[in-house]
Amino acid sequence: MKRVAVCLATVLSVSFACVQLAAQTKPSASPASPVDWKIKQPEPGQPRQGYSLLPGVESTVLYRGVPATGVYSHHAQIAFLDGTFYASWSNHRWGEDGPGQRLFCSTSHDGLHWRKAFKCYPSLGKMQNPDTAGRLLTADALVPVDGKMYVIAEVNDRTPRGAKNYPVPAADARYGKKTFSGRLGFGRLARSMSPKGKLGPIFWLVNDPPDPIDGKPQYPTQEDHHFSKTAAAIHQWWQDPVHLPAWDFRFGTASAVAVDGHHMCEPNVYRRPDGVYVKLARDCTATRHEPAHMYASTSSDGKTWTTPVPTNVPDSPSKATSGSLPDGRVFLIGNQVSDPTHHRRDPLVLSLSPDGKNFVWAAAIRAGAPPVNYPGRAKIPGFQYPVAIVARNAIWVIYSIGKEDVAVSRIPLSALDGKGEAVRN
Repeated sequence: MKRVAVCLATVLSVSFACVQLAAQTKPSASPASPVDWKIKQPEPGQPRQGYSLLPGVESTVLYRGVPATGVYSHHAQIAFLDGTFYASWSNHRWGEDGPGQRLFCSTSHDGLHWRKAFKCYPSLGKMQNPDTAGRLLTADALVPVDGKMYVIAEVNDRTPRGAKNYPVPAADARYGKKTFSGRLGFGRLARSMSPKGKLGPIFWLVNDPPDPIDGKPQYPTQEDHHFSKTAAAIHQWWQDPVHLPAWDFRFGTASAVAVDGHHMCEPNVYRRPDGVYVKLARDCTATRHEPAHMYASTSSDGKTWTTPVPTNVPDSPSKATSGSLPDGRVFLIGNQVSDPTHHRRDPLVLSLSPDGKNFVWAAAIRAGAPPVNYPGRAKIPGFQYPVAIVARNAIWVIYSIGKEDVAVSRIPLSALDGKGEAVRN
């Protein structure tokens, strides 16, 4: 086994440990896999699972979960437009994806100092225990249109625990088109948000929204002449494959079945330097008997995809994010860790590929997550569900901490100089 040592730069006369990269034979990528993790596999029981800590990363918490405003925060999104950073995330009083889940937002002029978080989408139904049925919102995207930023929210009903079909009139098209993980999806809502947090009117991005519940208002559809042009532009933005949503409970664009029958979810897409699109996805049917790995598929046009195949990219499993640096290198940020109990989401790892095929360098950008402060459905420690953008000579990563707090990390591009070069044989 041939190893290549890549040392992190010395900063302020402090020498950091080398990351040992290995073209390992086990586990290796299958011949059909479009990606190959040529980095040493994570080591459970070792500090940071064997990853070195990347120097120069700045992190800030922009929201702390407290009972007064909600102790569950997750699904964070980040965007940058005309000198302003925008953030949105899902928020619930107690736990994950419960009825009444809404969206909080914030803005920043420098990405490290944020306005006090505010509610940017109200609940569409009563705030209830997360294990009950009802309507909820999920932060889905931030979309720029005509110089404005639009906050997008996914709308769905959680079905009763154990129920195969939600008890609504099956003949009524407004009651969702897809059932996924006990959910019925209705489509998305949109509204504008200014750099200072001023919010525009809410409107649907579908023609056939569901009837409101619990006395909540009905919002205009995308056919309304006040919103039709903007709605069309938002739909066009989604035509870019790299904007593929991680959640789509109505049309099912975020789900797929792999060659081995495993069900994929929470995908992310990047474009290789050769123009081919690569979709990496979480294995949502991973067993607890062996370490989980990501799955991958490719597309030449972003419309027709190959069937997902297993890769040797380690995964907790969890949602990850990916993209391209200005020089063409591809980055992947997620919980590329290994743990027999699964869902270990610490550390948060950045890996790099020179060609979008071979990932050859990695380091931890956050490690040592604190314990969860408040009990709640599906809450676990860790730095989770990252979304990343490149702006102002840095990668900006937003994520939740323990599904309670929301944080942003700045990774200077200069800290990645010389990293992610091709493995030398």
